Amino acid sequence: MPPTPADALQDDAAFRRRRQVVLDSWQRSRIAGFLYVFGWVVVAWIGDVFALAPAWGVAGAVVFLVAAILRLRLPPPAAEDRPGHDRWLLRYGAALTLAPLLWATAQTWLLLDPRFGADAVMVSVIATIGYATVIANVYTTMPRTAAIGAFVLFAPMLAALWLQPAYRALAVACTLYAVYLGGALPRSAREYRRRLDLDAALHEQRDRYERLSRTDPLTALANRREFGVRLAEATRMSGDAGFALLILDVDHFKRINDEHGHAVGDACLRALAQRLRAAFAGDGGLVARLGGEEFGVLLPCDGAQAKAHAEAFRAALAATRLDCEGRAVAVTVSIGVCGFVPEHHRDGDGLYRAVDRALYAAKSAGRDRVAAGDG
Repeated sequence: MPPTPADALQDDAAFRRRRQVVLDSWQRSRIAGFLYVFGWVVVAWIGDVFALAPAWGVAGAVVFLVAAILRLRLPPPAAEDRPGHDRWLLRYGAALTLAPLLWATAQTWLLLDPRFGADAVMVSVIATIGYATVIANVYTTMPRTAAIGAFVLFAPMLAALWLQPAYRALAVACTLYAVYLGGALPRSAREYRRRLDLDAALHEQRDRYERLSRTDPLTALANRREFGVRLAEATRMSGDAGFALLILDVDHFKRINDEHGHAVGDACLRALAQRLRAAFAGDGGLVARLGGEEFGVLLPCDGAQAKAHAEAFRAALAATRLDCEGRAVAVTVSIGVCGFVPEHHRDGDGLYRAVDRALYAAKSAGRDRVAAGDG
């Protein structure tokens, strides 16, 4: 079953949300990996790691630097690459988890190796608390990754602290803070989702107003404003393919209103709009209500083909009646038609005037007929 316009709008909204998550994740965390480099240098300096284990101290700095650069090497995909956004979130989530994993490994070594004193332990614990707090409050764009990162940071540290009686008070304090973070992380994630929901609602409202500004409220066709924009675009992009313009006017529409009432008249316009949409929109054409009982059609074909389409539509309409509020109403139309010739019409306004003159000629010749414009 082919997707409906509503499905397309829903897909666009879902992708726009996913795109925002990707951009927010990147902007919030792309340089945060360098905090681990800085933290390791400080801890290694205070804890005499460079003196007691110089190779491991330098190796740690290099590894954290590589992990930080890796994040910068994973920029978001282009907006056109929709499937790439899901893949990026998986890859980037793994890259975000790498630094906490490396830090937890290095800190566990510092906590369990008796060569390193209380200063190294205290500074590394403070750094871990800081990193976990950043993860819980900043990486809310990717809550699962944030939860994994915070757990990876805290679990080894707490285990090492509880194993050593000398650090029991510190273990209690860190455990309480871990519980706090466990509650703060989902709250932060909910706040971020609410922000996304608000952004989505604002986008939807803006899009709805934009659609309404381009749509005729009675017939749901394009309105005159949208038709003018599309006509100007067609003249600029006509090239060798060319296009044609039709203007249709309902014959004796005032008589229909007088005999049947305005409600029936409006129903006739809606029914005619459905006929026009079925006849022309499927061929890549644009159907619009220009005002009152006048309609316009843009067709991607030359003038001769457009005139044949117009004549077929006119004849089919004249041979049937429209169902208007339960009444069968005979409706005919007069049609002006002309293909765009750049050398003659120059622009959309020139083409419109030519077709309008043809429409006037059709009505003057007795109505219910098609007249071709000059061009």
